[in-house]
Amino acid sequence: MNTKVYYLSNGIPVIICNTSFHTCKILISLGFGASDEAPHEYGITHFIEHLLGQSVTGEKNFGYLKNKIEALGGCISLYTNYEKIACFVNTLPEHLIDAIEIIAPQITSPSFNTKSIEHEKHIILDEYKRYTSNNSWHFFKHETLFKNTELEHCVLGTEETIQSFTTEMLLEYYFSHLSKNKTNIVVVGPIYNSTKLLTELEKKFGKIPSTPSTQREHKYLAIQPTFKHDLKTDLKNIKIAFAFSPKISYDRKTQNNIGLFRKILQDRLMNALRYKNGLVYSIQCLTMGIPNTKLYTIETETTQKNIEPVIKTIANVCKNILTTEPVTQEELQHAKNVIKFNNALIMDSVDKSCNLHSQHMLHYNSMYNINYEAQILNEIQPSDIQNTAHIFLNANLSIVSQGSDLGCNIMKLWQDFFKHS
Repeated sequence: MNTKVYYLSNGIPVIICNTSFHTCKILISLGFGASDEAPHEYGITHFIEHLLGQSVTGEKNFGYLKNKIEALGGCISLYTNYEKIACFVNTLPEHLIDAIEIIAPQITSPSFNTKSIEHEKHIILDEYKRYTSNNSWHFFKHETLFKNTELEHCVLGTEETIQSFTTEMLLEYYFSHLSKNKTNIVVVGPIYNSTKLLTELEKKFGKIPSTPSTQREHKYLAIQPTFKHDLKTDLKNIKIAFAFSPKISYDRKTQNNIGLFRKILQDRLMNALRYKNGLVYSIQCLTMGIPNTKLYTIETETTQKNIEPVIKTIANVCKNILTTEPVTQEELQHAKNVIKFNNALIMDSVDKSCNLHSQHMLHYNSMYNINYEAQILNEIQPSDIQNTAHIFLNANLSIVSQGSDLGCNIMKLWQDFFKHS
Protein backbone atom coordinates (compact mmCIF):
# COMPACT_ATOMS: atom_id res chain seq x y z
CA MET A 1 0.00 0.00 0.00
CA ASN A 2 1.43 3.34 -1.12
CA THR A 3 -0.16 6.07 1.00
CA LYS A 4 0.51 9.81 0.73
CA VAL A 5 -1.17 12.96 1.99
CA TYR A 6 -1.57 16.01 -0.26
CA TYR A 7 -3.20 19.38 0.36
CA LEU A 8 -5.48 21.39 -1.89
CA SER A 9 -4.78 25.11 -2.30
CA ASN A 10 -7.23 25.91 0.53
CA GLY A 11 -5.56 23.41 2.87
CA ILE A 12 -8.00 20.50 2.64
CA PRO A 13 -6.00 17.28 3.16
CA VAL A 14 -6.33 14.56 0.53
CA ILE A 15 -5.07 11.12 1.52
CA ILE A 16 -4.43 8.82 -1.44
CA CYS A 17 -3.86 5.11 -0.79
CA ASN A 18 -2.79 3.41 -4.00
CA THR A 19 -3.65 -0.25 -3.50
CA SER A 20 -4.37 -3.39 -5.48
CA PHE A 21 -8.09 -3.43 -4.64
CA HIS A 22 -10.46 -3.93 -7.57
CA THR A 23 -12.61 -0.87 -6.80
CA CYS A 24 -11.92 2.72 -5.77
CA LYS A 25 -13.61 4.41 -2.87
CA ILE A 26 -13.64 8.13 -2.16
CA LEU A 27 -14.72 9.44 1.22
CA ILE A 28 -15.54 13.11 1.69
CA SER A 29 -15.73 13.86 5.41
CA LEU A 30 -17.37 17.06 6.64
CA GLY A 31 -16.32 17.66 10.23
CA PHE A 32 -19.58 18.81 11.79
CA GLY A 33 -22.28 16.60 13.23
CA ALA A 34 -25.04 16.26 15.77
CA SER A 35 -22.85 17.58 18.60
CA ASP A 36 -22.71 20.97 16.81
CA GLU A 37 -26.47 21.42 16.94
CA ALA A 38 -28.37 23.80 19.20
CA PRO A 39 -31.61 22.43 20.73
CA HIS A 40 -33.83 23.96 18.03
CA GLU A 41 -31.55 22.36 15.40
CA TYR A 42 -31.55 18.78 16.74
CA GLY A 43 -31.44 16.43 13.77
CA ILE A 44 -30.55 19.08 11.19
CA THR A 45 -27.18 17.52 10.26
CA HIS A 46 -28.80 14.14 9.65
CA PHE A 47 -31.57 15.83 7.66
CA ILE A 48 -28.96 17.53 5.46
CA GLU A 49 -27.20 14.20 4.93
CA HIS A 50 -30.45 12.78 3.53
CA LEU A 51 -30.79 15.70 1.13
CA LEU A 52 -27.18 15.42 -0.02
CA GLY A 53 -27.83 11.82 -0.98
CA GLN A 54 -31.20 12.33 -2.65
CA SER A 55 -30.89 15.04 -5.29
CA VAL A 56 -28.38 17.13 -7.19
CA THR A 57 -28.40 20.89 -7.72
CA GLY A 58 -31.17 21.78 -10.15
CA GLU A 59 -32.43 18.16 -10.31
CA LYS A 60 -35.75 17.33 -8.68
CA ASN A 61 -36.00 13.60 -9.41
CA PHE A 62 -35.52 11.52 -6.27
CA GLY A 63 -32.99 8.73 -6.70
CA TYR A 64 -31.24 10.64 -9.49
CA LEU A 65 -27.87 10.66 -7.74
CA LYS A 66 -27.99 6.97 -6.86
CA ASN A 67 -28.88 6.04 -10.43
CA LYS A 68 -26.09 8.19 -11.91
CA ILE A 69 -23.46 6.54 -9.69
CA GLU A 70 -24.82 3.04 -10.31
CA ALA A 71 -24.71 3.65 -14.06
CA LEU A 72 -20.93 4.01 -13.72
CA GLY A 73 -20.70 0.68 -11.96
CA GLY A 74 -20.66 2.04 -8.41
CA CYS A 75 -22.67 2.89 -5.33
CA ILE A 76 -23.08 5.79 -2.91
CA SER A 77 -23.76 5.91 0.81
CA LEU A 78 -23.82 8.60 3.46
CA TYR A 79 -24.06 8.64 7.23
CA THR A 80 -24.12 11.13 10.08
CA ASN A 81 -22.83 10.80 13.62
CA TYR A 82 -22.05 13.28 16.40
CA GLU A 83 -18.83 14.40 14.70
CA LYS A 84 -19.34 14.45 10.96
CA ILE A 85 -21.23 13.82 7.75
CA ALA A 86 -19.48 11.18 5.66
CA CYS A 87 -20.14 10.70 1.95
CA PHE A 88 -18.80 7.47 0.39
CA VAL A 89 -18.69 6.75 -3.32
CA ASN A 90 -17.44 3.33 -4.43
CA THR A 91 -16.80 2.84 -8.12
CA LEU A 92 -14.73 1.10 -10.74
CA PRO A 93 -11.26 2.72 -11.05
CA GLU A 94 -11.85 3.94 -14.61
CA HIS A 95 -14.91 5.93 -13.46
CA LEU A 96 -13.43 7.59 -10.37
CA ILE A 97 -13.16 11.05 -11.96
CA ASP A 98 -16.69 10.76 -13.37
CA ALA A 99 -18.02 9.91 -9.89
CA ILE A 100 -16.29 12.96 -8.40
CA GLU A 101 -17.90 15.18 -11.02
CA ILE A 102 -21.32 13.84 -10.04
CA ILE A 103 -20.93 14.10 -6.27
CA ALA A 104 -19.01 17.40 -5.98
CA PRO A 105 -22.00 19.75 -6.55
CA GLN A 106 -23.82 17.97 -3.73
CA ILE A 107 -21.12 19.06 -1.30
CA THR A 108 -20.21 22.51 -2.58
CA SER A 109 -23.54 23.92 -3.79
CA PRO A 110 -26.62 21.96 -2.63
CA SER A 111 -29.98 23.59 -3.27
CA PHE A 112 -32.25 22.02 -0.59
CA ASN A 113 -35.42 22.80 -2.52
CA THR A 114 -38.79 22.78 -0.77
CA LYS A 115 -40.07 19.69 -2.57
CA SER A 116 -37.06 17.67 -1.45
CA ILE A 117 -37.42 18.89 2.14
CA GLU A 118 -41.12 18.01 2.44
CA HIS A 119 -40.51 14.64 0.79
CA GLU A 120 -37.68 13.85 3.19
CA LYS A 121 -39.59 14.88 6.33
CA HIS A 122 -41.93 11.91 5.90
CA ILE A 123 -39.02 9.53 5.36
CA ILE A 124 -37.01 10.76 8.35
CA LEU A 125 -40.04 10.80 10.66
CA ASP A 126 -40.63 7.17 9.73
CA GLU A 127 -36.94 6.42 10.35
CA TYR A 128 -37.19 8.17 13.74
CA LYS A 129 -40.21 6.13 14.80
CA ARG A 130 -38.60 2.86 13.73
CA TYR A 131 -35.34 3.75 15.47
CA THR A 132 -36.94 4.75 18.77
CA SER A 133 -39.16 1.65 18.85
CA ASN A 134 -36.49 -0.85 17.79
CA ASN A 135 -33.58 0.64 19.75
CA SER A 136 -35.19 1.64 23.01
CA TRP A 137 -32.22 0.40 25.06
CA HIS A 138 -29.63 2.35 23.08
CA PHE A 139 -31.87 5.42 23.01
CA PHE A 140 -32.52 5.32 26.78
CA LYS A 141 -28.88 4.55 27.61
CA HIS A 142 -27.39 7.33 25.47
CA GLU A 143 -29.91 9.97 26.49
CA THR A 144 -29.56 9.13 30.20
CA LEU A 145 -25.79 8.78 30.42
CA PHE A 146 -25.05 11.93 28.40
CA LYS A 147 -27.71 14.09 30.01
CA ASN A 148 -26.82 17.82 30.00
CA THR A 149 -24.03 17.35 27.43
CA GLU A 150 -23.89 17.99 23.70
CA LEU A 151 -24.56 14.27 23.15
CA GLU A 152 -27.82 13.92 25.06
CA HIS A 153 -30.05 14.08 21.98
CA CYS A 154 -30.60 11.53 19.23
CA VAL A 155 -28.73 12.13 15.95
CA LEU A 156 -32.11 11.97 14.18
CA GLY A 157 -33.47 14.86 16.28
CA THR A 158 -37.06 15.01 17.52
CA GLU A 159 -40.40 14.92 15.74
CA GLU A 160 -40.81 18.65 16.42
CA THR A 161 -37.42 19.73 15.07
CA ILE A 162 -37.68 17.49 12.01
CA GLN A 163 -41.00 19.10 11.12
CA SER A 164 -39.58 22.62 11.58
CA PHE A 165 -36.77 22.59 8.99
CA THR A 166 -37.02 24.99 6.03
CA THR A 167 -34.81 25.71 3.03
CA GLU A 168 -33.47 28.90 4.63
CA MET A 169 -32.71 27.18 7.93
CA LEU A 170 -30.91 24.26 6.27
CA LEU A 171 -28.83 26.43 3.95
CA GLU A 172 -27.80 28.79 6.73
CA TYR A 173 -26.74 25.91 8.98
CA TYR A 174 -24.90 24.03 6.23
CA PHE A 175 -22.88 26.90 4.81
CA SER A 176 -22.04 28.31 8.24
CA HIS A 177 -20.51 24.94 9.20
CA LEU A 178 -18.99 23.79 5.91
CA SER A 179 -15.32 24.70 6.25
CA LYS A 180 -11.98 23.75 4.73
CA ASN A 181 -10.72 23.44 8.32
CA LYS A 182 -13.06 20.54 9.05
CA THR A 183 -13.06 18.77 5.67
CA ASN A 184 -10.88 15.91 4.53
CA ILE A 185 -10.88 13.59 1.53
CA VAL A 186 -9.61 10.00 1.33
CA VAL A 187 -9.26 7.93 -1.83
CA VAL A 188 -8.38 4.24 -1.59
CA GLY A 189 -7.89 1.83 -4.48
CA PRO A 190 -5.95 1.49 -7.74
CA ILE A 191 -5.25 5.11 -8.77
CA TYR A 192 -4.37 5.28 -12.47
CA ASN A 193 -3.39 8.96 -12.51
CA SER A 194 -2.95 10.72 -9.16
CA THR A 195 -2.08 14.04 -10.82
CA LYS A 196 -5.35 14.07 -12.76
CA LEU A 197 -7.22 13.04 -9.59
CA LEU A 198 -5.72 15.89 -7.54
CA THR A 199 -6.41 18.37 -10.34
CA GLU A 200 -10.07 17.34 -10.36
CA LEU A 201 -10.35 17.54 -6.56
CA GLU A 202 -8.73 20.99 -6.60
CA LYS A 203 -11.21 22.17 -9.22
CA LYS A 204 -14.21 20.84 -7.28
CA PHE A 205 -13.25 21.41 -3.62
CA GLY A 206 -10.37 23.91 -3.64
CA LYS A 207 -12.67 26.88 -3.08
CA ILE A 208 -14.42 25.68 0.09
CA PRO A 209 -13.85 28.60 2.48
CA SER A 210 -12.84 28.76 6.12
CA THR A 211 -15.70 29.50 8.52
CA PRO A 212 -14.04 29.26 11.95
CA SER A 213 -16.46 31.58 13.72
CA THR A 214 -19.32 29.10 13.27
CA GLN A 215 -17.51 26.05 14.66
CA ARG A 216 -18.66 25.19 18.16
CA GLU A 217 -15.81 24.66 20.61
CA HIS A 218 -16.15 21.26 22.19
CA LYS A 219 -14.77 21.52 25.68
CA TYR A 220 -14.40 18.54 27.99
CA LEU A 221 -17.72 17.90 29.68
CA ALA A 222 -17.83 15.93 32.91
CA ILE A 223 -20.52 13.25 33.10
CA GLN A 224 -22.65 13.44 36.22
CA PRO A 225 -22.96 10.00 37.89
CA THR A 226 -26.46 8.57 37.60
CA PHE A 227 -28.41 5.46 38.52
CA LYS A 228 -31.58 4.88 36.53
CA HIS A 229 -33.80 1.97 35.53
CA ASP A 230 -36.14 1.97 32.51
CA LEU A 231 -39.13 -0.23 33.34
CA LYS A 232 -40.07 -2.46 30.39
CA THR A 233 -41.95 -5.54 31.53
CA ASP A 234 -42.02 -7.05 28.02
CA LEU A 235 -38.28 -7.78 28.14
CA LYS A 236 -37.33 -11.29 29.26
CA ASN A 237 -33.88 -10.24 30.48
CA ILE A 238 -32.61 -7.15 32.23
CA LYS A 239 -30.00 -5.10 30.34
CA ILE A 240 -27.29 -3.44 32.45
CA ALA A 241 -24.57 -0.92 31.60
CA PHE A 242 -21.81 0.20 33.98
CA ALA A 243 -20.47 3.48 32.55
CA PHE A 244 -17.12 4.93 33.71
CA SER A 245 -16.19 8.52 32.85
CA PRO A 246 -12.43 8.99 33.31
CA LYS A 247 -10.79 12.13 31.95
CA ILE A 248 -8.34 10.59 29.49
CA SER A 249 -6.20 12.36 26.90
CA TYR A 250 -6.66 11.56 23.22
CA ASP A 251 -3.05 10.84 22.27
CA ARG A 252 -2.28 7.60 20.48
CA LYS A 253 -0.55 5.77 23.34
CA THR A 254 -3.32 6.53 25.82
CA GLN A 255 -5.97 5.38 23.37
CA ASN A 256 -4.03 2.16 22.72
CA ASN A 257 -3.77 1.62 26.47
CA ILE A 258 -7.53 1.95 26.74
CA GLY A 259 -8.09 -0.47 23.86
CA LEU A 260 -5.77 -3.06 25.37
CA PHE A 261 -7.28 -2.72 28.84
CA ARG A 262 -10.83 -3.05 27.49
CA LYS A 263 -9.84 -6.26 25.67
CA ILE A 264 -8.17 -7.76 28.77
CA LEU A 265 -11.08 -6.77 31.04
CA GLN A 266 -13.66 -8.16 28.60
CA ASP A 267 -11.80 -11.47 28.37
CA ARG A 268 -11.66 -11.79 32.16
CA LEU A 269 -15.35 -10.92 32.52
CA MET A 270 -16.36 -13.37 29.76
CA ASN A 271 -14.35 -16.12 31.40
CA ALA A 272 -15.82 -15.48 34.85
CA LEU A 273 -19.42 -14.88 33.81
CA ARG A 274 -19.94 -17.27 30.92
CA TYR A 275 -17.29 -19.97 30.77
CA LYS A 276 -16.96 -20.61 34.50
CA ASN A 277 -20.44 -19.87 35.82
CA GLY A 278 -22.86 -19.74 32.87
CA LEU A 279 -24.50 -16.55 34.10
CA VAL A 280 -24.68 -14.56 30.85
CA TYR A 281 -24.47 -15.18 27.12
CA SER A 282 -22.13 -12.27 26.42
CA ILE A 283 -20.55 -9.21 27.98
CA GLN A 284 -18.91 -6.30 26.20
CA CYS A 285 -16.56 -3.46 27.09
CA LEU A 286 -17.46 -0.56 24.80
CA THR A 287 -16.70 3.12 24.15
CA MET A 288 -19.39 5.76 23.70
CA GLY A 289 -19.16 9.43 22.76
CA ILE A 290 -16.65 11.73 21.08
CA PRO A 291 -13.05 12.55 22.11
CA ASN A 292 -13.86 15.28 24.62
CA THR A 293 -16.92 13.57 26.14
CA LYS A 294 -16.53 9.82 26.45
CA LEU A 295 -17.86 6.95 28.50
CA TYR A 296 -16.41 3.45 28.75
CA THR A 297 -19.04 0.83 29.48
CA ILE A 298 -19.35 -2.75 30.67
CA GLU A 299 -22.62 -4.09 29.26
CA THR A 300 -24.51 -7.35 29.60
CA GLU A 301 -27.98 -8.74 30.21
CA THR A 302 -29.25 -11.42 32.51
CA THR A 303 -32.34 -12.83 34.19
CA GLN A 304 -33.72 -11.20 37.32
CA LYS A 305 -32.68 -14.12 39.53
CA ASN A 306 -29.06 -13.79 38.35
CA ILE A 307 -28.67 -10.04 38.86
CA GLU A 308 -26.90 -10.32 42.21
CA PRO A 309 -24.33 -13.00 41.19
CA VAL A 310 -23.66 -11.17 37.90
CA ILE A 311 -22.97 -7.85 39.62
CA LYS A 312 -20.92 -9.57 42.30
CA THR A 313 -18.80 -11.29 39.63
CA ILE A 314 -18.27 -8.10 37.60
CA ALA A 315 -17.33 -6.13 40.73
CA ASN A 316 -14.91 -8.82 41.92
CA VAL A 317 -13.18 -9.07 38.52
CA CYS A 318 -12.74 -5.29 38.47
CA LYS A 319 -11.52 -5.24 42.06
CA ASN A 320 -9.06 -8.08 41.54
CA ILE A 321 -7.49 -6.53 38.44
CA LEU A 322 -6.57 -3.56 40.66
CA THR A 323 -5.36 -5.58 43.63
CA THR A 324 -4.62 -9.31 43.70
CA GLU A 325 -4.61 -10.17 39.97
CA PRO A 326 -2.79 -7.44 38.03
CA VAL A 327 -2.43 -7.61 34.23
CA THR A 328 0.12 -10.22 33.12
CA GLN A 329 2.57 -10.06 30.23
CA GLU A 330 0.79 -13.01 28.61
CA GLU A 331 -2.59 -11.24 28.73
CA LEU A 332 -1.06 -8.08 27.33
CA GLN A 333 0.62 -9.88 24.43
CA HIS A 334 -2.64 -11.66 23.64
CA ALA A 335 -4.49 -8.31 23.51
CA LYS A 336 -1.73 -6.73 21.40
CA ASN A 337 -1.96 -9.52 18.84
CA VAL A 338 -5.75 -9.10 18.59
CA ILE A 339 -5.44 -5.35 18.03
CA LYS A 340 -2.64 -5.77 15.48
CA PHE A 341 -4.75 -8.31 13.61
CA ASN A 342 -7.80 -6.02 13.65
CA ASN A 343 -5.69 -3.13 12.37
CA ALA A 344 -4.38 -5.30 9.55
CA LEU A 345 -7.93 -6.37 8.65
CA ILE A 346 -8.98 -2.74 8.46
CA MET A 347 -6.16 -1.93 6.05
CA ASP A 348 -7.29 -4.87 3.89
CA SER A 349 -10.74 -3.29 3.51
CA VAL A 350 -11.36 -0.44 1.07
CA ASP A 351 -14.32 0.72 3.19
CA LYS A 352 -12.73 0.60 6.63
CA SER A 353 -9.32 1.94 5.65
CA CYS A 354 -11.02 4.97 4.09
CA ASN A 355 -12.88 5.67 7.32
CA LEU A 356 -9.84 5.10 9.52
CA HIS A 357 -7.68 7.57 7.60
CA SER A 358 -10.47 10.14 7.77
CA GLN A 359 -10.85 9.69 11.53
CA HIS A 360 -7.12 10.08 12.10
CA MET A 361 -7.01 13.23 10.01
CA LEU A 362 -9.96 14.65 11.95
CA HIS A 363 -8.53 13.88 15.39
CA TYR A 364 -4.74 13.81 14.94
CA ASN A 365 -4.23 15.84 11.76
CA SER A 366 -2.23 12.96 10.29
CA MET A 367 -2.93 9.86 8.23
CA TYR A 368 -3.09 6.42 9.77
CA ASN A 369 0.27 4.61 9.89
CA ILE A 370 0.05 0.90 10.62
CA ASN A 371 3.80 0.64 11.34
CA TYR A 372 3.68 3.52 13.83
CA GLU A 373 0.65 1.96 15.54
CA ALA A 374 2.52 -1.34 15.84
CA GLN A 375 5.51 0.49 17.34
CA ILE A 376 3.30 2.14 19.97
CA LEU A 377 1.74 -1.21 20.86
CA ASN A 378 5.12 -2.89 21.21
CA GLU A 379 6.29 -0.24 23.69
CA ILE A 380 3.31 -0.63 26.05
CA GLN A 381 4.09 -2.55 29.26
CA PRO A 382 1.82 -4.24 31.84
CA SER A 383 2.47 -1.31 34.20
CA ASP A 384 0.96 1.06 31.61
CA ILE A 385 -2.21 -1.04 31.46
CA GLN A 386 -2.31 -1.27 35.25
CA ASN A 387 -2.20 2.54 35.52
CA THR A 388 -4.98 2.77 32.93
CA ALA A 389 -7.04 0.28 34.93
CA HIS A 390 -6.81 2.48 38.05
CA ILE A 391 -7.85 5.60 36.11
CA PHE A 392 -10.65 3.72 34.34
CA LEU A 393 -12.19 1.85 37.28
CA ASN A 394 -11.82 4.62 39.86
CA ALA A 395 -13.61 7.19 37.69
CA ASN A 396 -17.17 8.35 38.30
CA LEU A 397 -19.57 5.47 37.72
CA SER A 398 -23.08 5.54 36.29
CA ILE A 399 -25.34 2.49 36.14
CA VAL A 400 -28.36 2.26 33.86
CA SER A 401 -30.61 -0.73 33.28
CA GLN A 402 -33.73 -1.70 31.38
CA GLY A 403 -36.29 -4.44 31.91
CA SER A 404 -38.72 -5.67 34.54
CA ASP A 405 -38.51 -4.69 38.21
CA LEU A 406 -34.97 -5.13 39.48
CA GLY A 407 -35.89 -6.33 42.93
CA CYS A 408 -32.60 -4.92 44.23
CA ASN A 409 -30.42 -1.82 44.30
CA ILE A 410 -27.70 -2.37 41.70
CA MET A 411 -25.61 0.58 42.85
CA LYS A 412 -25.60 -0.65 46.46
CA LEU A 413 -24.64 -4.16 45.31
CA TRP A 414 -21.76 -2.72 43.30
CA GLN A 415 -20.54 -0.61 46.22
CA ASP A 416 -20.73 -3.60 48.56
CA PHE A 417 -18.72 -5.88 46.28
CA PHE A 418 -16.28 -3.40 44.72
CA LYS A 419 -13.97 -2.57 47.60
CA HIS A 420 -10.26 -2.02 47.13
CA SER A 421 -7.43 -0.01 48.57
